[in-house]
Amino acid sequence: MAQSLRVSCTAPRFQWGFAPRRKSGIVLGIVVGLAAGNLLTGCSWHIDSADREVQRLIEGRQAAALGETHSADQGKETGAIGDRGGMYDFVPHPVDPKVPEAFRPTVHPADKAEVSQTTITQPTAEMQVFTLTDCFAYAQKHARAYQTAKENLYLKALDLTLERHLWTPRFSGSISSQYANYGQIRDFDHAMDAVSQVAVEQRLPLGGTVTARLINDWVRDLGKQVTVGESGQMILEADIPLLRGAGKVAYESRYQAERNLIYAVRDFERFRRTFLVQVAGDYFNLLSAKTPILSAKDNERSFKQDMERTLALAKVGDVLQVDADRAQVEYLQVSNLVVVAEAGYQNRLDRFKILLGMPTTTIMDVGGEESLDLKEPQVDQRTAIDTALKYRLDLLNDLDAVDDTRRGVLIARNNMLPDVNLSGSVRLDTNPYKTNSVSYNTERATWRAMLQMEIPFDRVAERNDYRASLISLRRSQRWCSESTDTVCLEVRQALRALERTRVTMEIQHKLVPINDTRRELARLHYKKGRVPYTDVVDAEKDWRDAVNVLAQAQADYRLAILQFFRDTGTLRVHDDGRWSIPEETL
Repeated sequence: MAQSLRVSCTAPRFQWGFAPRRKSGIVLGIVVGLAAGNLLTGCSWHIDSADREVQRLIEGRQAAALGETHSADQGKETGAIGDRGGMYDFVPHPVDPKVPEAFRPTVHPADKAEVSQTTITQPTAEMQVFTLTDCFAYAQKHARAYQTAKENLYLKALDLTLERHLWTPRFSGSISSQYANYGQIRDFDHAMDAVSQVAVEQRLPLGGTVTARLINDWVRDLGKQVTVGESGQMILEADIPLLRGAGKVAYESRYQAERNLIYAVRDFERFRRTFLVQVAGDYFNLLSAKTPILSAKDNERSFKQDMERTLALAKVGDVLQVDADRAQVEYLQVSNLVVVAEAGYQNRLDRFKILLGMPTTTIMDVGGEESLDLKEPQVDQRTAIDTALKYRLDLLNDLDAVDDTRRGVLIARNNMLPDVNLSGSVRLDTNPYKTNSVSYNTERATWRAMLQMEIPFDRVAERNDYRASLISLRRSQRWCSESTDTVCLEVRQALRALERTRVTMEIQHKLVPINDTRRELARLHYKKGRVPYTDVVDAEKDWRDAVNVLAQAQADYRLAILQFFRDTGTLRVHDDGRWSIPEETL
């Protein structure tokens, strides 16, 4: 049972008069003094007492369960919450739309010679060839994950509409009517009584509510068909906390709802950029998956010619039968590679359709000229990290969440204060001896005031909540620090990936022509009898591998560029599916 003492001071109802009792003033002074002392000096005491009690419990349980104790001390807690600047802003940390000059694309390694990438099957009247822009535009309308993200943002906005509504004047009204038959007492008289009420309530930003009501009462004698009574009342009421629940803490639900929507907006934009990178990665991989099919088909044509030629020469004894058999084996194996590569491509294409929210029965393919001219920005590591720390939306959410927990500490601290509530009302009545419900007489006005106070003898639950709020604050600060380090790590990884994929692509660009020349020479020397057929087979395989690796290296490099822009927070996505770093922001 809560151990508290409640003292109420209620003013008697006079005609516009109020005379507080002397004892009430003394009690009020005592309570206010206790509250002020609790606020100024009691916070540290509550923290220390909670720490001591918890430490004893932990050590006792460690000794009983483990036979030894280990320090679980939280350290000296002062209760300080740090800088409060901006934590009550509805829109904290607005993002500058301008992107640093250093992010202007300058080099274009991806423009180097590429292996031809064409549609695997010949386009038909029903087939649609999608560019990357087409894919992302389609995904924004149909992708299931994208729709879920939009719904999450919508729900947050919906929550805010209700919260804002709760802080506006709220009107209500009611009409009640009853029919009465008074029996023999009144000669079975019949009467109808109707009561109507209209009210408006307003919550106050610093705590409390104000309510205004109009009440009309109408009585009708149905037997005599006359109105026997009509009266009205106008009532103005107020209930205002002075300590606990007063101040900005009373407005907390509004602060949090406003900021939650900001967080949801950032989350949604972060999702859009991340989703684009995912779509682009699958798109680039699909383009690169066409190359193994094309290279295998090229080998298939070459090995078919070799097989036909060696079989003919083996019949006349110009070549060994073992070479003819080898040529036939290689032709069959590479024919199987074509089948496997085409099946793998179609499987990837179907998974890509699911990602876009497209029915797998849709006849489509990927290709086109755009979205392949990605340019790598020339940005040093320090600039990239500083930019990410400024533009990463998820990091900003973690940073602002620290302010939310700071407000939570203030709320928990406020909850330890005593309840001191001031309430009152003013009432105007009409003349009960006249049938008029709108003529209010100020001479009949009455008013009432009450001050309710509590002496806080029991605050263990509130003390624990306050200590827990400080732990939540420290946790959020550590999480924000870890998020900052993670962002720095991701940027460095993105830079390393750019370097690695660029070097790999440049090496593969050099290997393709070397292996192409090598296979031509191997065939020439084989025809002259200088090398065995195995050299031709090895040269063809090496060329095919080089071409396939180059295609994948190009896809990896393009994806690494987009991932770098994503991880630095500089990727921009338009509603029509285009992505860019707008020139006007550079």
